[in-house]
This record gives sequence, structure tokens and C-alpha cells, in this order.
Amino acid sequence: MKKMIVYGFALLSAAVLMTSCAKNSDTGIQGESSAPSASPSSVQDESPSSLKAGVFVNVENSSEPLLNEEIKRLLQTALTSMANKDTEAFRSVFADDRSSDAQLHLLNSDYAFNQLGTVQQDHANRIVVEIIGKAKQDIGITDTYLYFYFVKNAQGQWFLGAID
Repeated sequence: MKKMIVYGFALLSAAVLMTSCAKNSDTGIQGESSAPSASPSSVQDESPSSLKAGVFVNVENSSEPLLNEEIKRLLQTALTSMANKDTEAFRSVFADDRSSDAQLHLLNSDYAFNQLGTVQQDHANRIVVEIIGKAKQDIGITDTYLYFYFVKNAQGQWFLGAID
């Protein structure tokens, strides 16, 4: 019985060793990043000075049925304020200061918003709008996929709840 345990342990150790060796490449070990990421993105080979910040998606002319006029207006204000780094306008689309304060870090990047992605209503009856574009950060220009969560308050008015 002891031999079976020893052989089993030896086989398990060999399998772990072989698996860890298989993850190595000729240039070194490829590790996973432990940094959180709000959305999938990749660093571009473009020069950071080549990004022209702005809103290049026409939200107001969208025929998406879930985007009513109030949500379109709020989304356009949010995008424009992020591209222009306008704190006051950015804060105006949120229900309260606590919500806007939690999102102010987004004004630290330069954005070029290029495309309207998916628009869905989730299980909590929020309207979730995906905006696709590029962002200039310290590491360079990255593709960015931001999700805007619109919520209706008790009075029936829409506001921006969060950006992910």
C-alpha cells in the first residue's frame, strides 16, 4: 500500500513539473497579470500623441429601441465630459456625488469614443450601453470597452449609475 502512495505521489509530482515546464517559452516564463482590468484591452503600437480625443460616435441618431431620449442625452453628456475632462458636466449625469466621486478616476485618461457596442437591459432593469474606443494612458494607447449602466429612480427619471 505504501508503494502505491509513493508511486502516486511521484506521478503527481512529475505531472506538475511537466505542466509548469510547458508554460515556459524560449524567452522566459509567461506569467499572468494580477492587475484588475475593467475591460478587455490591448496596447497599441501607436504614438500616444497620435490619439485625437473626442466623441466620434453619434449616439443621438441611434435607432436602438432601449435608448430613449433621456438616456441618449445622458450618455452623450458623459462621453463628451470624459473626452473633454469636464468634471462638472461629468458629475451632472449621476444621481448623487457619491456615485460620481467613485467614477472620477475615469477623467485621468484621454478618450476617443468611436463606436456604439451592445445595448441591453439586464436582470436589474438597468440599461447597459457598451462604448468602444481608445484611451491614452501611461502605458500607451489601448483599446477600451466601457459599459455605462443607466438606472431609473423612483420618480421615473434616468441617471447614470456606474461605468465599468
